[in-house]
Amino acid sequence: MGRDKASVDESESGVDTRPKWITANEVGTGEIEYGGKMISYTVLKKEVAPDLPGFLGYPDGEHLFISEEVPKEFRAPQLTHEIIEFTELEGQEGRCLEALKRELAMVPGDIEQRYIEYRRDFFARLVEYYKESEDEDFKAEIQASYEYLQNL
Repeated sequence: MGRDKASVDESESGVDTRPKWITANEVGTGEIEYGGKMISYTVLKKEVAPDLPGFLGYPDGEHLFISEEVPKEFRAPQLTHEIIEFTELEGQEGRCLEALKRELAMVPGDIEQRYIEYRRDFFARLVEYYKESEDEDFKAEIQASYEYLQNL
């Protein structure tokens, strides 16, 4: 019998494989569905990145995480964005914007305007947070998404 769950948190032996910095800052866990599979994520203390409220990530396509301060109804679309950008579209130019467009298509109409405003504010902070970074590719990706959100 095959596994229906693709866990980012456990090896085949059931051992927790998350880095210590994630487990030490965990305040909860959850799962989202993507591509017919359930993917685990960790909710982290907001103190992990106080300079970037609402942070989230999927480093190396493993160990999906999100800040506790992200509203629960906003988490699934944002986490899906991370999965799409860092797995399906990895290495492609325009990956962040494409992931953002797919993310926004998931947002229910009754929260759409609040959601867009939240993401616009987040991307403004993200652009500022990475302004000194030498990763010009990543900076261009997040800038494109921010500009797109500004026009909605």
